[in-house]
Amino acid sequence: MLDYTAGEPIEALAPRIAGIVDKFEEWNEVEQLYQQEAAIELPEYGPYEYEGAPQFSILSDYEDTLQLLSIAILLRDQCSVRRIIHVLRSHRGRDGLFEQLIGAYIEDGQDLDTCIIGKPYSTLLQVFYEDDEKTTLKLLQKYLKQWYPAMKNHPRWHDEHLHISEEGYAAYYGYWAFEAGATVFMLDLDNSQIEHLVYPKDLVDYARQLWKEGRHSSVEMKPSAEREPGE
Repeated sequence: MLDYTAGEPIEALAPRIAGIVDKFEEWNEVEQLYQQEAAIELPEYGPYEYEGAPQFSILSDYEDTLQLLSIAILLRDQCSVRRIIHVLRSHRGRDGLFEQLIGAYIEDGQDLDTCIIGKPYSTLLQVFYEDDEKTTLKLLQKYLKQWYPAMKNHPRWHDEHLHISEEGYAAYYGYWAFEAGATVFMLDLDNSQIEHLVYPKDLVDYARQLWKEGRHSSVEMKPSAEREPGE
C-alpha cells in the first residue's frame, strides 16, 4: 500500500499480492493451532471448530481483510481471491458486503442485507441492491465521504498523516477504500465523476483493462488453499 500510494506502477506491484496472501494463510494456520490448544485446555467451551483468524466484529480486522480481498479482485488474481475465501469460509453467511464481494467466485452466494459493522459499510452494501445508476453513484459517493471519519477507531493508521516528519516515524501508508473500487469494477459502474482522495481509480482502470484483454494475474488455485489450515 505504501508503494501504491507512492505511485509505483501497478504492473510492478501486482505479482507481490500472492506473497502477501501467503502470510495471510500463515497467520491463519498459527491461529488455528492456538484455537486447537485452547479447546484442549478449556474443554468446557466445547470442541475445536474451524474459525478463520480475522474477526469481522473488530474494525481493523474487517477493513484490512476487505482491503486484501478487494486488491486481489482488482488485480484479477483469481488464485489469491480463492485462497482468501478459503481462509474465510467460516465467515460465510454472516456479512452482506463480504458475500457480495465474493459472489462472482462462489456457487452458493447468499443475499444478506446487513453488515457486521454497519457504519460505513451498510452504505456500500446498498450499492449492490440499487438498480438506478444515479442513485447507485450517490450511494458510492456517500460511502467515500463516510469512510475515513468512520475509521477513527482504527488502531494503526488513522490520522497518522499528521505525524509525518523528517525526524519521526509515522504509520502512514495511504488511505484507500479498495472495497469501493472492487464494487465499481464488479458492477461495471461509471466512475468518471468520482475523484475522492480515497478512491483507487487507477486500480479500477487497471482491472478493467485486464478484463478487456481477457487477462488474469493468476487463475489456478494454489495447492495450499485446498488443505485445512494447520495440516
